[in-house]
Amino acid sequence: MHNNEIKTLPNFLVVGVMKGGTSAIAVNLPMHPDVWMIDAHKKAEAISLHRLNLKKTKGGLGLFHKEMDFFNYIDNYNLGIDLYKSFFNSNHKAIGEASPNYFCVNEKHYWGCISRMFKHVPNAKIIILLRDPITRAFSHWNMIQTTKPKWGKHLVGLSFYECVTMEGSESSALLKRSKYFDNLTRYRGTFKNVYVALSENILKDPVTEYNKIYEFLGLRQLNYNPGYRTDIHTYNYKDKIDWKSIDYLKKHFKDDVDNVKTLLPDLDYTLWNEY
Repeated sequence: MHNNEIKTLPNFLVVGVMKGGTSAIAVNLPMHPDVWMIDAHKKAEAISLHRLNLKKTKGGLGLFHKEMDFFNYIDNYNLGIDLYKSFFNSNHKAIGEASPNYFCVNEKHYWGCISRMFKHVPNAKIIILLRDPITRAFSHWNMIQTTKPKWGKHLVGLSFYECVTMEGSESSALLKRSKYFDNLTRYRGTFKNVYVALSENILKDPVTEYNKIYEFLGLRQLNYNPGYRTDIHTYNYKDKIDWKSIDYLKKHFKDDVDNVKTLLPDLDYTLWNEY
């Protein structure tokens, strides 16, 4: 329920990565009694309560799902920070949102995202979920084949191998969004509190991994499983990743993965491919 008198800013942001488990964390993290996160229902409530006209907005801001896409799209940002605050009607200890496009600060149409974010929520705690680069890219490809979005229409009907090896694939979001090092360093160089987790480890042991996140947020840990869901946006794909693509992408992503492991040596990469 929204309190019309409360308008605030989030104190934590889940900024990525796309196809890395942000939908799951947006459902599971608020199972802690001190956590509040925007979701489709709360967004719809806020739009109705404040009579917001979001027809000309971009990305997820005007859509009934978890993603706000406020800081990454300049047109959305130009609607004003007060509009953004109107979505966060809560007095919980931890108030947040999850917009995976925020991670893509190296993409031209999202330039300025991180500086706009820092201007308004400089003390926000940043959470980044990473996923094995190959399986993330494969999930991205499957989403394109299934939903056929306008931005991915040039890849519809092509095999995974064709998509990752075609001319210009190096700069396509399919591969670019599986390279993490540059954007990780930008966030770590801007915000003082950045927590990075691997989605595979959260799926394997949600109680332990979510407790680490609660600790990062300054909250008490839960000594039980409140019903964490592991079935959110998980699919049994009709096709499996072919070995030719795996071999190609191991070489393609190796330098970036090596840099990530050097930057974050304490993470357990056991469930990732060997690069």
